[in-house]
Formats: sequence, structure tokens, C-alpha cells
Amino acid sequence: MINVTQDNVREVTESIGIAPEFELHLLYAIRFMAANVHAPLALGEPFTTAGKDGIPSGLYQKLTGDRSYYLGFVDLWEGLKTIAKGFAGDEYEDDEEFIRDATGEFINRINGEFVIASSKSDVNLEMEPQLFLQIEEVASVIKPEEIIHIPVFIGDSKSEMLFVK
Repeated sequence: MINVTQDNVREVTESIGIAPEFELHLLYAIRFMAANVHAPLALGEPFTTAGKDGIPSGLYQKLTGDRSYYLGFVDLWEGLKTIAKGFAGDEYEDDEEFIRDATGEFINRINGEFVIASSKSDVNLEMEPQLFLQIEEVASVIKPEEIIHIPVFIGDSKSEMLFVK
């Protein structure tokens, strides 16, 4: 597990060794998390799975255009609550709508900043609306070839960030 601060985001991103096509997106995601979650943040060692059996319920947003894949945050209701609390600056332990709204905006901001940066490098990407998918819905919506799992520890919560091709 590697602790993340605003000062070491680039080093952490480069050191965990994910596929080069996702490294810049991971950098934007981790930088945004370090600046906005306001809880201790750490990353675990990434691993890859294939097929629909490796994809859990959670929050997903698809990027399309020159590349097509999903960024997801999964598990993890406790992780989503921690993200919502840190990002929105408020705590609504049992307010599912608040947690969905705050984490939905959170993933929109990460992907929005990445899409803007990509366009400056002539990579055209667009974002689809985010989806909260339960385990029984995931396989019918997302057809993964490969899933890169990055364990994310936020405060006392464990979740995963996924890049789904």
C-alpha cells in the first residue's frame, strides 16, 4: 500500500505501473482525490481480471470517442460515503440520494478534467452519464474485455477504482 499526498501524486501514479493508456487518467483521478476527499488516501497494488465475472456493482462512467472505456468506483458503499463526505464537505450517513449525487459529481469532475486535458492533445473523448449499477445489472450494461482494478483506501474504507475496457 502506498500513501498518497498532493505532493507525491505523480510518483505514486508512475510507480504502480498500470497500462500506459490509463496512466494519465489515473494521474488526474488520484490528484483530484488527494485534493478533494479530505481523508487519508492510499493505493494498493493493481491487478487485472477478464470477463463479466470480475466486474462488481458500483459507480461507472463511460468515456467514448478516440478510445472507449469506463472509469468506475466500486464496492463499496462505505467508500462512496467517505468520498461523498470528503468531497461535499458534509455527512449524510444514510442519505442514499446525497451519496449518489456527491459521488456522481465527483466522477464527473475527474473525467471532465481528463477529457479537457485530452482534447488539448488532440484526443477526442466524450463522457456519458454516470451509472450506479447493482451486481445484477452490471453484466447486462458493461461487456468488459479486461478490467484493471486499483485498490483505493480512503480513511478507514476500502474501495476500488476500475478501468474497464
